[in-house]
Amino acid sequence: MKTLKPRAAGIRPTAEEALRVATAAVPAQPPAQVRAEDRPTTLNLRVRRSTVAALTAAARGRGLTLKQVVCQALAEAGVEVASADLEDRTPRRRP
Repeated sequence: MKTLKPRAAGIRPTAEEALRVATAAVPAQPPAQVRAEDRPTTLNLRVRRSTVAALTAAARGRGLTLKQVVCQALAEAGVEVASADLEDRTPRRRP
């Protein structure tokens, strides 16, 4: 088995060098497209209690979560919302 030569600490090829080596090794393969991971994160909002009460009432009335009500409103306002944010992903208790 062929082994790679160790590089000196801190020395890395530039993006251009890496692309040149990859193209030479496998010329038929297109360059890899690395997508940024769309991971969940937290959004905290400071709103009045009356607003939270109204959101809660709307969510219960429609059988949705607070997050779904807010995300649906954002989507209707033209904001691009990930489809996973429009789903109820609340963990359910086991019977």
